[in-house]
Amino acid sequence: MTIDPATLMAYADGELGAIDAKRVERAIAADPALAVEVDRHRALRARLAGSFAPIVEAPVPERLSSLLDTNVVALPRPTRPARAHWREAAALAACLVLGLLIGIGVSRDGQVTGRDDGLYASGSLAAGLDRQASGATGAVRIAVSFRDRKGAYCRVFSTAATDGIACRDAGGWALRRTQQGAGPDQNRGAYIQAGSTDPELMAAAQDMMAGQPLDAVGERAARAKGWR
Repeated sequence: MTIDPATLMAYADGELGAIDAKRVERAIAADPALAVEVDRHRALRARLAGSFAPIVEAPVPERLSSLLDTNVVALPRPTRPARAHWREAAALAACLVLGLLIGIGVSRDGQVTGRDDGLYASGSLAAGLDRQASGATGAVRIAVSFRDRKGAYCRVFSTAATDGIACRDAGGWALRRTQQGAGPDQNRGAYIQAGSTDPELMAAAQDMMAGQPLDAVGERAARAKGWR
């Protein structure tokens, strides 16, 4: 029985119905490697929850709460998209964003630079990737840091304009995946809501990881070595 990664993550998150959950449980019983993947995903969620807990518990800035009080519009609840083909959808979204970024050359505040060998972080994004700790607030928010299967350091990031995954190479922070940002716009300042990282972006990061994500000690050591 084959269980695709998206279904396995949905099971780990408790999002499957009873019938689909039983199907996954039978597959896990037959393949211990699936149980390892479920445990890995749950451990990553727990680590992220711990990192963001202080931010979640902090009061919403007054400038945002006033907007919420006066500009609330009831919207229909969105229908949850099918997860079976999330990789294809994510790849298409990444291509669209890449085309937009290449078309304008760089982002509004110079966060992205186009080169012959691809897109690289620059300006405030590059600085945030270099120095920002996971879970800290700011114009650049880092969700998690990890090593990919080739040994490079990578970081999942969010900004007002762009969310994505950047990996360190000899040329700087190469943007491996990008999508439209979920952070604030210029009128809302640098506040970024905790827990807003796209789950499919986190799923892509999990697919790239070799082992577990870096903890705070591992991040400090990596920063001290310039992420090399």
